[in-house]
Amino acid sequence: MMGKKHLNFFLSAIPIFAILTSCSPKAKIDPPKDIFEEMSPGYDLMSFLVEMGEKDMVNVSDSLEKKLKGIGFKSEENLPFVIGNDTLSKPEGSFMWVNPKNGTSIFIHEFQSKNDANSQWPEFRHHIDRYTGRNLGKMGTFYLKLEPEIPSSLNATFLAGNKIFQLRKPLDFISSGTFEFSEDQLKEVNSADNDLVEAMDALVDVFVSEKNKIYRPLNGESLTEDERLFGFINFWTEVKYNFAFFDQVPNLDWQQVLLDYLPKVRNAPSNLEYYRILQEVCALLSDGHTNIYLPSSLKKEFGSPAVTITPVNGALYFTNTDKQLKATIPLGSQLIGVNGLPVEEYIEKHIRPYISSSTEHIRRNMEAHEVLQGIRTDSVQIEIRTPENQLKQLTLGRDPSNIEWIIPSEPWQLSSFRKIGDVAYVSLNSFDNSQIVEEFESYLDSIESSKALIIDLRKNGGGNSWNGYHILKYLTDRPIITSKWKTRDHRPAYKAWGAFVDEDSDNLDSWDSEALAAYKDDYWFESGPDTIAPSNNPVIKLPTIVLIGNNTASAAEDFLVAADPIDHFTTMGDFTYGSTGQPMFIRLPGGGKARICTKRDTYPDGREFVGYGVHPDIMAPKTLDDILAGEDSLLSMAIKKLTESN
Repeated sequence: MMGKKHLNFFLSAIPIFAILTSCSPKAKIDPPKDIFEEMSPGYDLMSFLVEMGEKDMVNVSDSLEKKLKGIGFKSEENLPFVIGNDTLSKPEGSFMWVNPKNGTSIFIHEFQSKNDANSQWPEFRHHIDRYTGRNLGKMGTFYLKLEPEIPSSLNATFLAGNKIFQLRKPLDFISSGTFEFSEDQLKEVNSADNDLVEAMDALVDVFVSEKNKIYRPLNGESLTEDERLFGFINFWTEVKYNFAFFDQVPNLDWQQVLLDYLPKVRNAPSNLEYYRILQEVCALLSDGHTNIYLPSSLKKEFGSPAVTITPVNGALYFTNTDKQLKATIPLGSQLIGVNGLPVEEYIEKHIRPYISSSTEHIRRNMEAHEVLQGIRTDSVQIEIRTPENQLKQLTLGRDPSNIEWIIPSEPWQLSSFRKIGDVAYVSLNSFDNSQIVEEFESYLDSIESSKALIIDLRKNGGGNSWNGYHILKYLTDRPIITSKWKTRDHRPAYKAWGAFVDEDSDNLDSWDSEALAAYKDDYWFESGPDTIAPSNNPVIKLPTIVLIGNNTASAAEDFLVAADPIDHFTTMGDFTYGSTGQPMFIRLPGGGKARICTKRDTYPDGREFVGYGVHPDIMAPKTLDDILAGEDSLLSMAIKKLTESN
């Protein structure tokens, strides 16, 4: 929540470290998994410095020089300043070090203020140009530089407070984007990653305050018992005072959770077990916007076979596999056993306890997604029943490579538009980027010349609710009423006074009621819905079907709430995700993160949809035959209904 803008996020199915493959418009680069994953340690340290590297150069110059000299760096004022492969004039007052042994360079420039740094940052950032790597929003990039006929390099270019950092390790080979690397070249990339990690480790030691080093990304070290307890108690406390949906888990005693899990946290045998305990605690809250995210060093320990498993009518079916498994696991086969247990017993014991979800249908989808996941180096034994009713027992590895799916996925687009006869079809696949509004506006002339409209939100996992509202303004001439919301309001004095209020009294005034609510941790700040005027431009009022499904989430559900009163709108498909709100993010020891849902949204009239999902006007869930045939029967149904109506 920023002002009145609802930034409702949906990240449950997405790793918290937002892996992006990015490049200039010259080409689209898809990196190999082994290079991509090797960037994790360096990326994590870069991310940590962006958020926590708050110390000024004037306070650390001596310790920085000592630290860098200790790992082989020396000050080099005459060294060329390079970002990507562009050699730039070095700003006055900047600092430059180089390690003569391995060629790694560090450039730091400190501005007078954060505002100055923010204004100058784009001038530095655009020199990155063509690359593949991991992008921390607009704050930094950890990347492998790509350029025909010029040797590659591994880089970290980022903004931390009022400082811009550029770390660079030149490589001996050229890569124009083919990624046909020899074993020696892969080793060189791995070695370069280690060199940048060593350099950024030193920068963390210098620029991050001692109180924040507990959140330092794991680098092979084990968390201490005190660190584990601190992380657990911090998460537990933030949940106690800020979580918005305790009433949806009425049998959960949060005080007892603290008592039950303190010994487990204290005795956790490894970092991984500690984080799994945190995930288990979090799952007790049954909320899709409250999650624990593993540090990437732990996350990459997990893998899964190259298969897609989909729940249909309670059973789990293989709906896509690597082509190498085509004969072994025919599509449409049912999963009936995992590691010697019936599949449902295995899920109940090993999968369900760690899943955070607001709704049962999404929990089931996640169970299907995670049922074969596990430690990457371990194989998994499964039993299946083929479409021909043949029982087969198989062993699958969890670290597949060179995957070629039987049913290829479609390239992701922010939006798309096409005319199907007289029906305009537009897919809106995210509200995370304001560009979605501009793209929708570019379709308006074509929509206006149509006789009906289909809006497809089935892939829309949310973002900024206001991007959806701005689109909705073009489709109704009535004021748009958004969801209303409330958030916990902690007032310590009220809580103290509430201890003396007799709740059984028949003469409680408003002050008594408020104090008693505070005493029971049930005092709220409430905000009525926003009212948005329609567009001043001509409004398009066509018969409209909105396609929705289980992956329609968060800000996309806010769109549906606001669209609910529009008479010419009909929703069709399946239940939506059933989770929205404003999550509060906190760091955890060792580089993990948690988020806690702090905002409770409802329809303007108070109807709940979090914990249930938005119910479509016309229920039409996918069938197994539809999935295997690759047919979009829901779209066909919508076109038929609109055509018949017209």
